[in-house]
Amino acid sequence: MDTLVTVVVPFYNVEKYIESCMNSIVNQTYKNLEIILVNDGSKDHSRSLVEKYLKDKRVKIIDQVNMGIGEARNSGLIHANGEYILFVDSDDKLELNMIEKLLNTAKMKDLDLVICGYKRVNERFEELEKDSIHLQEDKIYYPTKDKSVLLTDPSAWGKLYKTKLFKESGICFPNRVWAEDLRTIPKIIALSRKIGYIKDPLYYYVQHSGSIMSSKTLDRQKESLEAMNDLIDYFKENNLDKIYAKELEFLCIAHIYVFGINCLARIPKSKAMILEFRKYINNHFPDFHKNPYLSNFTPKERKFYDWIDHDQIWKIQLGDRIKREVKKWKKH
Repeated sequence: MDTLVTVVVPFYNVEKYIESCMNSIVNQTYKNLEIILVNDGSKDHSRSLVEKYLKDKRVKIIDQVNMGIGEARNSGLIHANGEYILFVDSDDKLELNMIEKLLNTAKMKDLDLVICGYKRVNERFEELEKDSIHLQEDKIYYPTKDKSVLLTDPSAWGKLYKTKLFKESGICFPNRVWAEDLRTIPKIIALSRKIGYIKDPLYYYVQHSGSIMSSKTLDRQKESLEAMNDLIDYFKENNLDKIYAKELEFLCIAHIYVFGINCLARIPKSKAMILEFRKYINNHFPDFHKNPYLSNFTPKERKFYDWIDHDQIWKIQLGDRIKREVKKWKKH
Protein backbone atom coordinates (compact mmCIF):
# COMPACT_ATOMS: atom_id res chain seq x y z
CA MET A 1 0.00 0.00 0.00
CA ASP A 2 1.16 3.55 -0.72
CA THR A 3 2.80 5.44 2.14
CA LEU A 4 0.35 7.58 4.12
CA VAL A 5 1.21 11.29 4.36
CA THR A 6 -0.50 13.49 6.93
CA VAL A 7 -1.16 17.12 6.00
CA VAL A 8 -1.90 19.43 8.95
CA VAL A 9 -3.65 22.73 8.22
CA PRO A 10 -4.35 24.96 11.24
CA PHE A 11 -6.79 27.75 10.44
CA TYR A 12 -8.13 30.84 12.17
CA ASN A 13 -10.30 33.48 10.48
CA VAL A 14 -9.03 32.84 6.95
CA GLU A 15 -12.30 32.77 5.01
CA LYS A 16 -10.64 34.63 2.12
CA TYR A 17 -7.90 32.03 1.64
CA ILE A 18 -8.90 28.65 3.04
CA GLU A 19 -10.63 27.33 -0.10
CA SER A 20 -7.67 28.15 -2.33
CA CYS A 21 -5.38 26.42 0.14
CA MET A 22 -7.57 23.35 0.46
CA ASN A 23 -8.05 23.01 -3.30
CA SER A 24 -4.28 22.84 -3.71
CA ILE A 25 -4.17 19.99 -1.14
CA VAL A 26 -7.12 17.78 -2.08
CA ASN A 27 -6.07 17.93 -5.75
CA GLN A 28 -2.51 16.76 -5.14
CA THR A 29 -1.19 14.21 -7.63
CA TYR A 30 -0.27 12.00 -4.66
CA LYS A 31 -3.55 10.68 -3.28
CA ASN A 32 -2.84 8.67 -0.12
CA LEU A 33 -3.26 11.60 2.24
CA GLU A 34 -4.68 12.17 5.68
CA ILE A 35 -5.75 15.84 5.74
CA ILE A 36 -6.25 17.23 9.24
CA LEU A 37 -7.84 20.67 9.45
CA VAL A 38 -7.49 22.25 12.90
CA ASN A 39 -10.02 24.99 13.55
CA ASP A 40 -8.30 27.22 16.10
CA GLY A 41 -11.49 28.92 17.31
CA SER A 42 -12.34 30.76 14.08
CA LYS A 43 -15.04 33.42 14.38
CA ASP A 44 -15.58 34.06 10.67
CA HIS A 45 -16.98 31.67 8.02
CA SER A 46 -13.80 29.57 7.74
CA ARG A 47 -15.35 26.59 9.54
CA SER A 48 -18.46 26.47 7.35
CA LEU A 49 -16.38 26.88 4.18
CA VAL A 50 -14.27 23.79 4.89
CA GLU A 51 -17.20 21.54 5.77
CA LYS A 52 -17.76 20.72 2.09
CA TYR A 53 -14.32 19.05 2.03
CA LEU A 54 -15.58 16.43 4.49
CA LYS A 55 -17.12 14.69 1.48
CA ASP A 56 -13.52 13.65 0.81
CA LYS A 57 -12.94 10.78 3.24
CA ARG A 58 -9.29 11.81 3.64
CA VAL A 59 -10.34 15.03 5.38
CA LYS A 60 -11.12 15.49 9.06
CA ILE A 61 -11.72 18.62 11.12
CA ILE A 62 -10.61 19.15 14.72
CA ASP A 63 -12.23 22.03 16.59
CA GLN A 64 -10.53 23.72 19.53
CA VAL A 65 -10.65 27.00 21.40
CA ASN A 66 -8.18 29.57 20.14
CA MET A 67 -4.71 28.56 21.37
CA GLY A 68 -2.46 29.79 18.57
CA ILE A 69 -0.91 28.15 15.52
CA GLY A 70 1.65 26.21 17.57
CA GLU A 71 -0.93 24.36 19.65
CA ALA A 72 -3.10 23.86 16.55
CA ARG A 73 -0.19 22.12 14.83
CA ASN A 74 0.31 20.01 17.94
CA SER A 75 -3.34 18.91 17.79
CA GLY A 76 -2.72 17.76 14.24
CA LEU A 77 0.44 15.95 15.31
CA ILE A 78 -1.40 14.05 18.04
CA HIS A 79 -3.93 12.73 15.53
CA ALA A 80 -1.43 12.10 12.72
CA ASN A 81 -1.24 8.53 11.43
CA GLY A 82 1.01 9.16 8.44
CA GLU A 83 4.60 8.00 8.19
CA TYR A 84 5.38 11.49 6.93
CA ILE A 85 3.86 14.83 7.86
CA LEU A 86 3.53 18.19 6.14
CA PHE A 87 2.43 21.49 7.72
CA VAL A 88 0.59 24.01 5.57
CA ASP A 89 -0.39 27.55 6.57
CA SER A 90 -4.04 28.11 5.70
CA ASP A 91 -3.45 31.21 3.55
CA ASP A 92 -0.79 29.54 1.38
CA LYS A 93 -0.90 27.16 -1.60
CA LEU A 94 0.98 24.13 -2.86
CA GLU A 95 2.01 23.12 -6.35
CA LEU A 96 -0.19 20.14 -7.20
CA ASN A 97 2.79 17.77 -7.42
CA MET A 98 4.50 18.99 -4.25
CA ILE A 99 3.78 16.00 -2.02
CA GLU A 100 4.55 13.48 -4.76
CA LYS A 101 7.93 15.09 -5.45
CA LEU A 102 8.90 15.39 -1.78
CA LEU A 103 7.80 11.87 -0.90
CA ASN A 104 9.54 10.27 -3.89
CA THR A 105 12.78 12.00 -2.89
CA ALA A 106 12.38 11.02 0.77
CA LYS A 107 11.81 7.35 -0.05
CA MET A 108 14.44 7.09 -2.79
CA LYS A 109 17.18 8.55 -0.57
CA ASP A 110 15.88 7.31 2.82
CA LEU A 111 15.56 10.86 4.21
CA ASP A 112 14.08 12.02 7.49
CA LEU A 113 13.38 15.48 6.12
CA VAL A 114 12.98 16.97 2.64
CA ILE A 115 12.99 20.72 2.06
CA CYS A 116 11.70 22.39 -1.09
CA GLY A 117 12.06 25.78 -2.69
CA TYR A 118 9.28 28.32 -2.29
CA LYS A 119 7.99 31.59 -3.66
CA ARG A 120 6.98 34.52 -1.51
CA VAL A 121 3.96 36.02 -3.31
CA ASN A 122 1.29 38.66 -2.79
CA GLU A 123 -2.44 37.94 -2.72
CA ARG A 124 -2.53 37.98 -6.54
CA PHE A 125 0.23 35.33 -6.51
CA GLU A 126 2.73 37.72 -8.05
CA GLU A 127 6.25 36.83 -6.95
CA LEU A 128 7.68 39.22 -4.37
CA GLU A 129 10.91 37.46 -3.48
CA LYS A 130 12.82 34.32 -4.35
CA ASP A 131 13.88 31.98 -1.60
CA SER A 132 17.48 32.13 -0.43
CA ILE A 133 18.01 28.50 0.57
CA HIS A 134 21.71 27.61 0.46
CA LEU A 135 21.38 23.88 -0.25
CA GLN A 136 22.29 21.64 -3.18
CA GLU A 137 19.67 19.46 -4.81
CA ASP A 138 21.92 16.49 -5.54
CA LYS A 139 23.37 16.29 -2.03
CA ILE A 140 22.31 14.35 1.05
CA TYR A 141 22.94 16.36 4.22
CA TYR A 142 24.06 14.74 7.47
CA PRO A 143 23.47 17.50 10.06
CA THR A 144 26.41 16.77 12.38
CA LYS A 145 28.70 16.76 9.35
CA ASP A 146 26.96 19.32 7.09
CA LYS A 147 26.16 21.72 9.90
CA SER A 148 25.12 24.59 7.65
CA VAL A 149 21.82 22.79 7.01
CA LEU A 150 20.74 24.14 10.41
CA LEU A 151 20.60 27.60 8.82
CA THR A 152 17.75 26.65 6.50
CA ASP A 153 14.67 28.85 6.79
CA PRO A 154 13.12 27.62 10.07
CA SER A 155 9.52 27.88 8.82
CA ALA A 156 7.51 24.72 9.50
CA TRP A 157 5.99 24.84 6.01
CA GLY A 158 7.78 23.81 2.82
CA LYS A 159 9.13 20.62 4.40
CA LEU A 160 8.16 16.95 4.53
CA TYR A 161 9.12 15.30 7.84
CA LYS A 162 9.23 11.76 9.09
CA THR A 163 6.45 11.95 11.70
CA LYS A 164 8.58 10.07 14.22
CA LEU A 165 10.96 13.05 14.43
CA PHE A 166 8.28 14.77 16.48
CA LYS A 167 6.58 11.83 18.15
CA GLU A 168 9.70 10.00 19.35
CA SER A 169 11.54 13.13 20.51
CA GLY A 170 8.59 14.79 22.20
CA ILE A 171 9.43 18.05 20.44
CA CYS A 172 6.31 20.09 19.79
CA PHE A 173 5.38 23.65 18.91
CA PRO A 174 4.98 26.15 21.77
CA ASN A 175 1.53 27.68 22.13
CA ARG A 176 0.57 31.34 22.28
CA VAL A 177 4.00 32.65 21.37
CA TRP A 178 5.54 34.31 18.37
CA ALA A 179 8.55 32.83 16.51
CA GLU A 180 7.24 29.33 17.27
CA ASP A 181 9.03 27.92 14.22
CA LEU A 182 12.42 29.28 15.33
CA ARG A 183 11.88 27.53 18.69
CA THR A 184 11.09 24.22 16.98
CA ILE A 185 12.41 23.50 13.47
CA PRO A 186 16.19 23.88 14.13
CA LYS A 187 15.78 21.22 16.85
CA ILE A 188 14.10 18.88 14.36
CA ILE A 189 16.81 19.53 11.78
CA ALA A 190 19.52 18.65 14.33
CA LEU A 191 17.68 15.40 15.14
CA SER A 192 17.39 14.30 11.50
CA ARG A 193 19.73 11.60 10.20
CA LYS A 194 19.61 12.63 6.55
CA ILE A 195 18.12 15.68 4.85
CA GLY A 196 17.48 16.39 1.18
CA TYR A 197 16.48 19.38 -0.91
CA ILE A 198 14.39 20.00 -4.03
CA LYS A 199 15.06 23.41 -5.55
CA ASP A 200 11.74 23.62 -7.40
CA PRO A 201 9.48 26.25 -5.77
CA LEU A 202 6.66 23.92 -4.74
CA TYR A 203 5.21 26.08 -1.95
CA TYR A 204 3.62 29.53 -2.25
CA TYR A 205 3.97 31.63 0.86
CA VAL A 206 1.40 34.43 0.67
CA GLN A 207 2.53 37.73 2.16
CA HIS A 208 -0.41 39.96 2.99
CA SER A 209 -1.14 42.78 5.39
CA GLY A 210 -2.95 40.55 7.87
CA SER A 211 -0.18 37.95 8.16
CA ILE A 212 1.67 37.26 11.40
CA MET A 213 4.96 38.39 9.86
CA SER A 214 3.44 41.76 8.95
CA SER A 215 2.20 42.37 12.50
CA LYS A 216 4.94 44.29 14.24
CA THR A 217 4.64 45.15 17.94
CA LEU A 218 7.24 45.58 20.66
CA ASP A 219 5.85 42.62 22.61
CA ARG A 220 6.08 40.31 19.62
CA GLN A 221 9.61 41.39 18.81
CA LYS A 222 10.64 40.79 22.43
CA GLU A 223 9.50 37.19 22.02
CA SER A 224 12.28 36.73 19.46
CA LEU A 225 14.78 36.95 22.33
CA GLU A 226 12.79 34.34 24.28
CA ALA A 227 12.74 32.08 21.20
CA MET A 228 16.52 32.38 20.84
CA ASN A 229 16.97 31.62 24.55
CA ASP A 230 14.78 28.54 24.15
CA LEU A 231 16.87 27.34 21.21
CA ILE A 232 20.22 27.95 22.92
CA ASP A 233 19.02 26.22 26.10
CA TYR A 234 17.87 23.15 24.14
CA PHE A 235 21.20 22.82 22.33
CA LYS A 236 23.10 23.20 25.63
CA GLU A 237 20.93 20.64 27.43
CA ASN A 238 21.51 18.13 24.62
CA ASN A 239 25.27 18.82 24.35
CA LEU A 240 24.85 20.24 20.86
CA ASP A 241 25.84 23.86 21.54
CA LYS A 242 29.55 23.27 20.85
CA ILE A 243 28.83 21.22 17.70
CA TYR A 244 26.61 23.95 16.27
CA ALA A 245 28.30 27.00 17.85
CA LYS A 246 28.75 29.01 14.63
CA GLU A 247 25.34 27.96 13.33
CA LEU A 248 23.55 29.11 16.50
CA GLU A 249 25.53 32.33 16.33
CA PHE A 250 24.38 32.96 12.75
CA LEU A 251 20.76 32.17 13.62
CA CYS A 252 21.04 34.87 16.27
CA ILE A 253 22.60 37.31 13.79
CA ALA A 254 19.87 36.65 11.23
CA HIS A 255 16.82 36.56 13.50
CA ILE A 256 17.77 38.94 16.32
CA TYR A 257 20.32 41.36 14.92
CA VAL A 258 19.12 41.76 11.33
CA PHE A 259 15.46 40.73 11.16
CA GLY A 260 14.64 41.75 14.73
CA ILE A 261 16.23 45.21 14.69
CA ASN A 262 14.98 45.77 11.14
CA CYS A 263 11.42 45.23 12.41
CA LEU A 264 11.98 47.29 15.56
CA ALA A 265 13.26 50.24 13.50
CA ARG A 266 9.76 50.52 11.98
CA ILE A 267 7.97 50.61 15.34
CA PRO A 268 7.52 53.86 17.32
CA LYS A 269 9.32 54.15 20.68
CA SER A 270 11.53 51.14 20.03
CA LYS A 271 14.92 52.70 20.82
CA ALA A 272 15.29 50.99 24.21
CA MET A 273 14.44 47.58 22.78
CA ILE A 274 16.86 48.05 19.88
CA LEU A 275 19.58 48.60 22.50
CA GLU A 276 18.40 45.45 24.28
CA PHE A 277 18.71 43.44 21.06
CA ARG A 278 22.23 44.80 20.50
CA LYS A 279 23.24 43.88 24.07
CA TYR A 280 21.77 40.40 23.65
CA ILE A 281 23.90 39.44 20.67
CA ASN A 282 27.03 41.07 22.10
CA ASN A 283 26.58 39.22 25.41
CA HIS A 284 25.89 35.83 23.84
CA PHE A 285 28.12 36.04 20.77
CA PRO A 286 30.74 38.78 21.23
CA ASP A 287 32.68 37.75 18.10
CA PHE A 288 29.65 37.55 15.82
CA HIS A 289 31.26 39.86 13.24
CA LYS A 290 33.66 37.01 12.40
CA ASN A 291 30.91 34.47 11.68
CA PRO A 292 31.76 32.49 8.51
CA TYR A 293 28.14 32.43 7.34
CA LEU A 294 27.79 36.19 6.89
CA SER A 295 28.40 35.60 3.19
CA ASN A 296 25.07 33.71 3.12
CA PHE A 297 23.16 36.98 3.33
CA THR A 298 21.35 38.16 0.23
CA PRO A 299 22.37 41.66 -0.97
CA LYS A 300 19.23 43.04 0.68
CA GLU A 301 19.98 41.31 4.00
CA ARG A 302 23.62 42.43 3.85
CA LYS A 303 22.49 46.02 3.32
CA PHE A 304 20.35 45.87 6.46
CA TYR A 305 23.20 44.19 8.39
CA ASP A 306 25.60 47.01 7.41
CA TRP A 307 23.12 49.76 8.24
CA ILE A 308 22.42 48.26 11.66
CA ASP A 309 26.10 47.62 12.29
CA HIS A 310 27.01 51.22 11.47
CA ASP A 311 24.13 52.63 13.54
CA GLN A 312 22.33 53.89 10.43
CA ILE A 313 18.87 52.67 11.34
CA TRP A 314 17.52 56.00 10.07
CA LYS A 315 18.04 54.63 6.54
CA ILE A 316 15.55 51.83 7.25
CA GLN A 317 13.07 54.35 8.64
CA LEU A 318 13.55 56.72 5.70
CA GLY A 319 13.00 53.90 3.22
CA ASP A 320 9.77 53.01 5.02
CA ARG A 321 8.52 56.60 4.87
CA ILE A 322 9.28 56.83 1.15
CA LYS A 323 7.38 53.59 0.50
CA ARG A 324 4.36 54.91 2.41
CA GLU A 325 4.38 58.17 0.48
CA VAL A 326 4.67 56.36 -2.87
CA LYS A 327 1.75 54.12 -1.87
CA LYS A 328 -0.37 57.19 -1.02
CA TRP A 329 0.59 58.84 -4.30
CA LYS A 330 -0.41 55.76 -6.29
CA LYS A 331 -3.84 55.70 -4.59
CA HIS A 332 -4.48 59.26 -5.73
